[in-house]
Amino acid sequence: MIKKSLKKWYVVSSLTALLGTGIYTYGCADGWWSYSSISNFTPEAFVDESYKPLFFAPYDRFYNGGYMDNASMFNDDIVAEWTTYLQGKLDQVEIKKYLLSSKEYATEIDQLYANLKGKKKTTWNLKDERIQNFVTFLYQAKEIENYSNDSYSYWDYESYVANVMEESQAEQVEKVYKNLKSKDVFFTNRMWFQVLKAKFYSTNRASVIAFFNESATKQPKNTLYYRGLGYVAGAYYQAGDFNQSNVLYAEVFNGSPSLRQVALYNYKPMDAASVKQVAETISSKEVQAALWAMQGYYTNSIDALKEIIAVDSKSPHANFLLTRWVNQQEAAVLKFREESFKSSKEYFASLKKTIDQPGLDWIKQIAKQPEKVDNPALWLLASGYLAIFQGEYKEADAALVKAKKEAKGNVLVENQIRLFGLINRISQMKKVDAKAEESILSDMQWIYNDIMPHTNWEDPFRYDYAMHWVRQYLAAIYAEQGNSVMSEIMFSNLDFYGKVENTIKMEKFLLTTQKTNFEQLMVSKYAYNLSDIYERRAINLFYQDKIEQAIVEMKKAEPVTAAYEYSGEPYVKTYKNTELLGNPFNGKIQDCNDCDHEARQTVKYTKLSFLEKIKEMQDKVTKGEDVFNNALLVGNAFYNGTYYGNARVFYYNALVNEYGNFISPSERKYLLNMGLAKKYYGLAKKAATTKEQKAKIAYLEAKVERNEFYANQYQNKDYYWGAGWDDPMFKKWKGFQELATLYSDTQYYQDVINECGYFRTYLEKNH
Repeated sequence: MIKKSLKKWYVVSSLTALLGTGIYTYGCADGWWSYSSISNFTPEAFVDESYKPLFFAPYDRFYNGGYMDNASMFNDDIVAEWTTYLQGKLDQVEIKKYLLSSKEYATEIDQLYANLKGKKKTTWNLKDERIQNFVTFLYQAKEIENYSNDSYSYWDYESYVANVMEESQAEQVEKVYKNLKSKDVFFTNRMWFQVLKAKFYSTNRASVIAFFNESATKQPKNTLYYRGLGYVAGAYYQAGDFNQSNVLYAEVFNGSPSLRQVALYNYKPMDAASVKQVAETISSKEVQAALWAMQGYYTNSIDALKEIIAVDSKSPHANFLLTRWVNQQEAAVLKFREESFKSSKEYFASLKKTIDQPGLDWIKQIAKQPEKVDNPALWLLASGYLAIFQGEYKEADAALVKAKKEAKGNVLVENQIRLFGLINRISQMKKVDAKAEESILSDMQWIYNDIMPHTNWEDPFRYDYAMHWVRQYLAAIYAEQGNSVMSEIMFSNLDFYGKVENTIKMEKFLLTTQKTNFEQLMVSKYAYNLSDIYERRAINLFYQDKIEQAIVEMKKAEPVTAAYEYSGEPYVKTYKNTELLGNPFNGKIQDCNDCDHEARQTVKYTKLSFLEKIKEMQDKVTKGEDVFNNALLVGNAFYNGTYYGNARVFYYNALVNEYGNFISPSERKYLLNMGLAKKYYGLAKKAATTKEQKAKIAYLEAKVERNEFYANQYQNKDYYWGAGWDDPMFKKWKGFQELATLYSDTQYYQDVINECGYFRTYLEKNH
């Protein structure tokens, strides 16, 4: 066996050795991501499955990740074909075992082959001709697979050394094939392919060309034929003859649907003039179209599409290329999710000249001649869909009507037509009144009630972005009309709930029974409910120290049964009955939320009972009853109700929408605010009568001072992580000074020394 450095002979266009790992980047962001979230035009509606990996994928090498493992991509077919051929004479499990794991069973295969002429009994009937052929095939194939299935590390191709078969070994395989006595077409065809395989992975790769040319005419044009032709193309590629390799890959692309992705991957893009020159050497118009289709995948798709239509207007290869062009065009237009806008007028103004105008004009001309193309519905929809973004609404509508006639019962195409019709009608809206709502109601109900409940991430129909666009566009129009409530329902912006008057407007609207059918539909799909509003009000009132009013609102926040977005499984949103994880009235030396959550709690507080307990303590403070302890506990409650405390769950609310470590600017004034904690610690301090009490308040005030420093210095800035952390983090908190100078003789002072390393450092540096 000879070894050659991959760096010297490895060619990025050969088949198995080049595609052994089949690893490509698959872009995924923010949890689940799908093409439906960035596109409206569904290519699966117009093109058969063999083209699917070649659809436009802005973040992937191939569509849906396009995993391609040439070493195993035909395994199922191989097992099925041999199982049929052997007519039940061997069990399929055993057939699969020897075909796909020949290395593991090499000894057994060698023994079976040796016994073909021997007298030793085996469990296989070696006198049967088909079993003899199977054993002969296994014996030859297992050795070749040592080279053809030799994969490599995708990240180590510079230093990898590939195994290459000796030319004499490949010649021996050829000799076996030529000496076959069997006239069995199935068997001889597979042995013929083994010769091609051996020669391709031998030290004389070019020898595969001559063998194929002298023997291929006797073989059926099946998958093996085109796989063999791919080997020939790879040999030309390695020799630097890209013109010839591209011609052969075009023939593979055209003739074998299962090899389209492989052929295209190995195609060498050229300049347009060179492609034209090569195309002229091809007698088959179908293969010429395939050549242009592959060229268009890598270069300007509309130019290649024009060439395909010129040479073979009914070529199915034009279909996938047209879907790519449409998806490429809409990618430049569909920015609604990423770019905010102030008005519907501004939105359409931003689309002008974004789409390839000459290309679209040509598409429209071809669409007017549906009899000349393979898929008229595709051309009509492509022209009609993109016309919408040009403001050509009548032209778009006419194209959709014609496409409907060409759909021929294809549900996916009909769904696409209906969706584009909805987009077209909404695009023309200048205002939303009862008539406008009624005009789109049935289509909105169709999406929400008929499509969405019955689809999953594998369904190709792309409606997600469209519905996002519909809601955001209508929200903009409602806002222009001064209808802030319907604008919020159509496309939520939680800043809406920052104004109390807006919460009142929304509450009134949700409670009214006088809604249009459209309004009822959209309210039913709105993400929030009255309990969300009441709970948010209660939270805001808490931070304003309006506890009595907060209790009133929290009591309204009744539990609601909801469903998880993806699974549909029901669950209960508990609102006022939500239990806090720690005791919110604790004020410990160390802030350790997890410790507080794990600690035994004799009383478990809900959001409502928490507020009620605060009110009870505040009343006692007002009456002068045990002011120190009650004010202290209320101060702890307000401390723990902020980002820094153990009761963050209290402010967990869908409309507040703060569940992490970064607090949005609109909520910082509440969640980072120590004002109320400071207020009640101050009341406790005035009521303190012992040094132990005063020592405790001094330390708690130091914690407040520390949190205020963090909030003002870092957390009130949009990008505070890592910014400014080089400032001295150790501060001489006033509370520390007071504790150290006035209360060093207290037990609480000793407790702080034992538990607070920060305070110990303070003492070391200052005393």
